[in-house]
Amino acid sequence: MRILEIKKVSLSKKNKEFRQLIKSKHGAERITSCYQCGTCTSDCPIAKRVPEFNPRRIALLAIYGLKDELFARDTIWLCAGCYTCYERCPEKVRVSEIISALRNIAVEEGVLHPTFKALFKTIYSQGYIYEIGEFENEMREEEGLPHAPEPNVDEIKAIMKNMSILKVLGGEMD
Repeated sequence: MRILEIKKVSLSKKNKEFRQLIKSKHGAERITSCYQCGTCTSDCPIAKRVPEFNPRRIALLAIYGLKDELFARDTIWLCAGCYTCYERCPEKVRVSEIISALRNIAVEEGVLHPTFKALFKTIYSQGYIYEIGEFENEMREEEGLPHAPEPNVDEIKAIMKNMSILKVLGGEMD
């Protein structure tokens, strides 16, 4: 299976504008310095385990400004943010930060991976990323820790509303 498929790409005005948007984000300024050596992918711990995750390909799609291809798959959500690609890159292209910028742009446009949607819904309703019940509190007691504090769910809901997270999640959740 070839991960990088060679095909002719014409840069439209829309593609160039998207590339400029990416370059305008902190950490993604050097995207066009990438010369596709593949070091980012060869050292990436996620790419070693998940064949469809390829930082080099993500960088290439970003350089070409191919937003639809970048947002059509789950790949931008797989990055662990370990910065191995950045540390190894001979041109100091911060692929992990480019991916972070792509995630931010995706969220601004209402594209959010279902896993994150579920996570935010749980935080919205419970105040934690998972329910903390008696079992968890008993384990805390066994370790000499107090019960987990009760989150102020109303404050969390207000913060999420102010941050427009609900818009990305598809509206009100109450």
